[in-house]
Amino acid sequence: MIATIIAKETKLFFRSPMAYFIAGLFSLIVGWLFYNQLAYFAENVQKIPVSMRNHYDFANEVVLKLYGNVNFLLLFIAPIISMRSFSEEYKTGTIQLLIFSHCSQLELVIGKYISLFIQGTFLLGTTLIYPFCLGNLDLVDNTFILTGYLGLLLNLAAFLVLGAFASSLSKNVIVSSLLGFVFVFISWMMAMFSQMSSNYIYSEFFNFISVNHHFENFVKANISIADFVFYMSFISFFIILIKKRIALRSWQ
Repeated sequence: MIATIIAKETKLFFRSPMAYFIAGLFSLIVGWLFYNQLAYFAENVQKIPVSMRNHYDFANEVVLKLYGNVNFLLLFIAPIISMRSFSEEYKTGTIQLLIFSHCSQLELVIGKYISLFIQGTFLLGTTLIYPFCLGNLDLVDNTFILTGYLGLLLNLAAFLVLGAFASSLSKNVIVSSLLGFVFVFISWMMAMFSQMSSNYIYSEFFNFISVNHHFENFVKANISIADFVFYMSFISFFIILIKKRIALRSWQ
């Protein structure tokens, strides 16, 4: 049943003109940001003495900022593509048919979530031209290009599960989208909360539950098992919450 749900949801997405509009707009914005970062880097390099140009780090000035910008755009993209996942089912009443069919609640949630991840990966895949461009540069270490994209995929997965959870709370698509943005934004701001706290324990706690803290580790190619454990635990926790929410609604 999971495969059937994935196929159904994915087909609906790719048959919608809105999917290609969002993909085109996303690619356009990322391309514009990438071009401006390259132009700014080239302009600054020309202003400094030749002997000091090797000290002007291309990776920090262009690549890491590009990943940061793409990650920021996912803050808006994830709630948009996930807002209909459960809200539309509530609105049309088809959620009851799915709940009382041979499909279990967990299968329903996992199927819809995997479909959302495929949709998000498609949008993120439109930016793969930039790593190919960067791969032709004579960088000392290209590892961070691959780990950076892995970090983007994991952050996307975390944002999408938050958007899906928001969608499970309301049958209004607009409300679901706004709730999804709020949830994603809060997860984004956790790193800032850690910096504001003077208590070491609270600071480390907020830092650990911040998606951006773990994302930065991937971008810097400084990955640990704790980063993978965080993402897997984060996603699993909200999948369970979505299942509980659907179960509660079926009893109402």
